[in-house]
Amino acid sequence: MKKFFKIFAIVLIVLIAVIILIPIIFKGKIIEMAQEEANKNLNAKVEFADLNVSLIKNFPNISAEIEDLSIAGVDTFRNDTLVTFKKFKAVLNLMSVISGDEIKVKRILLDEPNINVIVLEDGTANYDIALEDTTATEEEVPTETDTTESNFQIALKKFEIKNANIKYDDRQGDVYAELENLNFLLKGDMTEDLTNLDLLLQIDSVTVKSGGVRYLKKAKVVFDSELKADLENSIYTFKENEFQLNEIKLGFDGFVEMPAEDIIMDMTFETKESNFKDVLSLVPAVYMTDFEGVETSGEFKFSGYAKGTYNDLIMPAFGIDLLVKNGYFKYPDLPKSVKDINISVKVDAKEGTGDDMTIDLKKASITMAGNPVSMFAFINMTAADVSMNGNVKGKIDLNSVKDVVPVDDTELSGIVKADLNFKGNLSDIENENYEKFDANGNLTLEKISVTMEDVPKVDIKKADMDFSPQFVDLKQFDATVGKSDLHLKGRIDNLISYVFKEELLTGTFNFTSNLLDLNELTASSSEEGAGGEEASGGESSGDETGADSEIVEIPDNIDFTLNSSLKKVLYDELTITNLVGLIIIKDSKLDMKQLRMNMLGGSMNLSGSYDTKKLDKPVADLSMNISNFNIPQVYQAFMTIQDYVPIAENCTGDISANINLNTILDNEMMPVLNTLNSSGNLNSNNISIKDNRLFNNLAKVTKQNKYKSPRLSNFDIAYTVKDGNLTVEESDFKIAGTEVTLGGTQNIDRSLDFDLGMIIPNSIAGNLISNIPVGSSKKDVDVTANIGGTSTDPKIVGFTSSLTEDIIDEVKEKVEEKIEEVKENVKEKADQILKDARKKADRVIAEAENQAKNIRSNAKKAGDRLISEAGSQGDKLIREARNPIAKKAAELSKKELVKNAKNQATNLNNKADKEANNVIKAANTKADKIMSDANTRANKL
Repeated sequence: MKKFFKIFAIVLIVLIAVIILIPIIFKGKIIEMAQEEANKNLNAKVEFADLNVSLIKNFPNISAEIEDLSIAGVDTFRNDTLVTFKKFKAVLNLMSVISGDEIKVKRILLDEPNINVIVLEDGTANYDIALEDTTATEEEVPTETDTTESNFQIALKKFEIKNANIKYDDRQGDVYAELENLNFLLKGDMTEDLTNLDLLLQIDSVTVKSGGVRYLKKAKVVFDSELKADLENSIYTFKENEFQLNEIKLGFDGFVEMPAEDIIMDMTFETKESNFKDVLSLVPAVYMTDFEGVETSGEFKFSGYAKGTYNDLIMPAFGIDLLVKNGYFKYPDLPKSVKDINISVKVDAKEGTGDDMTIDLKKASITMAGNPVSMFAFINMTAADVSMNGNVKGKIDLNSVKDVVPVDDTELSGIVKADLNFKGNLSDIENENYEKFDANGNLTLEKISVTMEDVPKVDIKKADMDFSPQFVDLKQFDATVGKSDLHLKGRIDNLISYVFKEELLTGTFNFTSNLLDLNELTASSSEEGAGGEEASGGESSGDETGADSEIVEIPDNIDFTLNSSLKKVLYDELTITNLVGLIIIKDSKLDMKQLRMNMLGGSMNLSGSYDTKKLDKPVADLSMNISNFNIPQVYQAFMTIQDYVPIAENCTGDISANINLNTILDNEMMPVLNTLNSSGNLNSNNISIKDNRLFNNLAKVTKQNKYKSPRLSNFDIAYTVKDGNLTVEESDFKIAGTEVTLGGTQNIDRSLDFDLGMIIPNSIAGNLISNIPVGSSKKDVDVTANIGGTSTDPKIVGFTSSLTEDIIDEVKEKVEEKIEEVKENVKEKADQILKDARKKADRVIAEAENQAKNIRSNAKKAGDRLISEAGSQGDKLIREARNPIAKKAAELSKKELVKNAKNQATNLNNKADKEANNVIKAANTKADKIMSDANTRANKL
């Protein structure tokens, strides 16, 4: 016995040692395998603080815990963290770890995971981090399934998620979802082919938004279910279960089968209770404000089904039934109630592509504080057509809203009236068979006032819209938003196709305003967006727009033309007056056509575009003709001027310019300098410079005090900017009455390399440049100051000079006789060169003028032909009309056809004028080049 106990003690000590030492022995191996698996399969950066291995907690199994795990993207998503975990824990079969052939995972815990999924507009997703197999070729066809990809095998009995936060931002599909404090528990023996699974899902807050519509806001979700699972065939049958959304509770019956790519289902669901109060819980304003004290009555039923196959091509058949009968609610502290809430709607869709669906809204009515509103609609949507029939009628007194629901942070007043009818097929609208489609009615808003915290007050004096099959006539829209007033008149076309087929919505409006304060309007929208659910939080990639972005997005589904006349516009530091011109909003792009405006003490004509097709890289492409801008105001208003021309801070006077500019804009709507390309010229006869360090230094070294506070005259320089690098062409003008020449470059890093040519006395030049002789001559010398440093710290880095007048005189005396001999011959050759050049230049201009004349003539003929054909087409419609209504419609159609033809003719003439002017401009440039080259050749003689 003594020997036995001795041996037992030794064995016990060995086992304890093994329990203690095995985690240490295998920790390195597990870390190595984890890193190997990640590097082999993921195109991402995987990091974790520590990995702990233990045999004690789950003996005889081994547990592995990874602390502070993070998976971050690379390339496009290099600044985005896809997943973080406080702790990732797995319980593994010990013998499978020791053998290393096939590691079996029995339990998994995800503790405090944060998941941030992003899908960009082009479909690129940050979760697509699996590496592609680059070893296979198109010719290689695998003969059997590769079962050696991973050494891990799932043999779960428990899977748990604690306190997860998930964000899903699909910018391609325009879907945003946010789940806060998600807890999930799945239990069952998943090693068996047939088993029961217990599933519990709890989410404290669910927000879902798509297509600009918020479907859920901070809703509470609970799903408690027992499933009968056939794991071998992937068939899951619902047993006892309950799904709860806020206060609505649903029960499910049926099964879901997932044998391969397809998902086969036969499911039904319905509410377990029929209390109208439950449906109110989905309304955030009601749910969040004293919901328990609300008096309610009425019935609520909600049921549905889904039956069939789901895959990339097919959707199952599905249906929804919603019934609210005699709904009523009243807040105990408010004087009035909402009653007669009746809703009966049924949706049915056949199995297939999802384009065969009926929506039958038999009745929807409500009486709010004595104001009744009712509607019905039947819509049958197929791939071939959409038929519809419906009516909306009622009156809402917004003054009474506060009497039925709490609106502590909002004040409402005004009247909304609607009486709208529609009946017919969408195809009749698309084929312009308007007489077959019955659509009429009116929507009126009167004295609407909306006051909300941190948002400018909105007052709509009146908005009046008449509806017809062809268009919506916006007869009047007069409103103020904060200090801004807005006035619109016009028409909206294609509204029905826009609503039912998501086709382009078009409109033409006259837009006027006495004051448009864009600073107030954009500030309020930025404040609202900064706290919205789209804010992705955390880090963001350099290619995406963050929550604090000031980029203004242009919609891609509208085509609006605004004939604008705005008396005063405030934007940033700018005050713009008398803005007149055409603004077109189309295809995510804002086009400006010959906008005329007064600003910065002068005036400007502006044409160009602002393009947001790539929202993360919006593009500005502008052409500006500027007259007499006040330089100090320009310097204060534009950051780009402060970057490229900081000397403007010391300048007074005015400047005119012709500027072409193209650049990508950053999140603050400022140019991205390395994408900035521009060309043009600047000119002025009224610039004064004072207290500038460069000119003070120039006056000091040249002993010319006139350069301390000089005045620039005949100032006219041409410039180009390529990829942010500025080049100023050599130009002549006067500084303090003295002719100078300026040219050079400023790179994107702000480094300078400019030459300023000037004339100074010989004696001073000799002190600046050692090889200039001094003595007999007293004439002035051409000297070039070399300017370096940076735009914010320019410096004179040296001087150079041509020959002095004294040296030139000495040379003249020695070659005087030779000059006289060749003088006449050179003059004759020079005159002939200039004469030939003038003929060639005149010929180029004459040909261009003839070409321009033909362009204008052809455009006018084409325009006249369009108008004539439109009139003939309209007359044909009138002749073919068989009744007075059709004839009246044909007359209106003729008027519209002729109007459109005239607009097209005007556009053709405008385009022709622009093309003709460009031809003449190019010819003049070519002619000037011919004469310039000739003068150069003549001078060389």
